[in-house]
Amino acid sequence: MFVIKIVSCRYSSHIVGKWHLGSYKKAYTPLMRGFESHVGIWTGHHDYFDHTAEEKGMWGLDMRRGFDIAYDLHGKYTTEVITDEAVKVIRHRNSSQPLFLYVAHTAVHSSNPYSPLPAPDETVANITNIADYNRRKFAAMMYHLDQSVGRIVQTLSEENLLKNSIIVFSTDNGGPAELFNLNAASNFPLRGVKNTLWEGGIRGAGFIWSPLLKERERVSNQLFHIVDWLPTLYHAAGGDVNSLKNIDGINLWRELSENSGSKRIEVLHNIDDVWGSSALMVNKWKVVVGTNYKGMKMSLF
Repeated sequence: MFVIKIVSCRYSSHIVGKWHLGSYKKAYTPLMRGFESHVGIWTGHHDYFDHTAEEKGMWGLDMRRGFDIAYDLHGKYTTEVITDEAVKVIRHRNSSQPLFLYVAHTAVHSSNPYSPLPAPDETVANITNIADYNRRKFAAMMYHLDQSVGRIVQTLSEENLLKNSIIVFSTDNGGPAELFNLNAASNFPLRGVKNTLWEGGIRGAGFIWSPLLKERERVSNQLFHIVDWLPTLYHAAGGDVNSLKNIDGINLWRELSENSGSKRIEVLHNIDDVWGSSALMVNKWKVVVGTNYKGMKMSLF
């Protein structure tokens, strides 16, 4: 796991925000997976104000500080909670160690079914140029996410850390469409939506910023898979990638830095025995077997 490898490079490692990588056993939770601290949620979604989660007929409180329930954060907007905690980690870090900070925002992920797009009323009221009320709420959620990124980067600057930082900002999937949870995403010109294996469902948009990059201010079209972050960032952090055993990722730091051709030529997107779908891409060719949603929603894009 990446965070454990970063620890081996003497990094102080922290997470704020959404975990959603397992909580069935204590051993699967953040503090047992290499992080020194965690404030945020373990599950996939929750209400941004009361921090309760509803799923599959069950309901419960999910806002954690380490292993404990963070009752004191009740009523505080989740995006602001995550931002405040990220700033706190940066301010109070051990300055003798480099810092690995994983900020996993819940925004703009939908909330519980009874209130899918939670946003502060005052923010929604200040957005007057969008006619549709639900789109105004979505824009308000995005506004707070945007403000969060600004605050975190400003804090890094004030702590004199930007000159030697690598900032990665990325989504994890394409947007949902057809008003799913009041969303109305469009992945055009890509086909498919979230939870499909078409490009509109799986191609992530994002950016990497760092003064350590040699070629900057450009659009990268290099093929890069999520598993490549481990060896790429481990190398950038000063680790010996050859010490990583039995991994699927490829160290692409030079390619990202110098804008050269990617060594990755194939991506196994998924083999899903539940949905009965799978997809593999090699160079510019892609094969998709089976469909999700019985083929629905794919014809939109």
